[in-house]
Amino acid sequence: MGRAVTGFWWSPTTEGTPTLVVTAVFFAFGGLAGCLIALSVAGGGAEALQIYLESFLAAAQTGAMTTPSTVEVLWRTFRWFLAVFLLGFTALGIFGIPALVSARGFFLAFSVAAFAQAYGRRGLTIAFFLMGIPGLFSIPALFLLSAQSLHASWRLALRAPGQGRRELPYHRDYFLRCGFCAAAVCFGFLLERYLVPVLVTGAANVMLR
Repeated sequence: MGRAVTGFWWSPTTEGTPTLVVTAVFFAFGGLAGCLIALSVAGGGAEALQIYLESFLAAAQTGAMTTPSTVEVLWRTFRWFLAVFLLGFTALGIFGIPALVSARGFFLAFSVAAFAQAYGRRGLTIAFFLMGIPGLFSIPALFLLSAQSLHASWRLALRAPGQGRRELPYHRDYFLRCGFCAAAVCFGFLLERYLVPVLVTGAANVMLR
């Protein structure tokens, strides 16, 4: 049992430590860029963003907020993980995975900063309901999957011609971690699909009184 647990966490805690650091750094840089761009929006761009957010909250308050289909929410939730998972089977993941993680950080931070700029602390509450609650499960899962996929891509890039399959990083624990990440993302999806709309509607009613 102890060996199984150690093997399950081996990649992200020892071999995968450098790739986990790389993942965190690129996510942070993407998030910083998203915050700076959102906070630097001025003039007509800021007014348009304010109008968009107000219409979104008004729709949530009246119950007229358009609810995305299950397929749309599934795609929006799993596309990052599917891309990172597939890139882990190619040496191109060395470049593609950091780029994807950076983009994920950018869009997340831009959305949160936009709400904060428009509504202050109340905007942060809305942003937490919309993105923070699902992100409590999806972001750590993305970090874990990105770290091990980036490590696998690096191993592929360094693999010498003629090396056997034993040198490949795709073992049982690798796919167990993928399953763990998928389960975490599924839970985040359920929260986003069924809990988040209720919380956003309640928060909009308080903010727009």
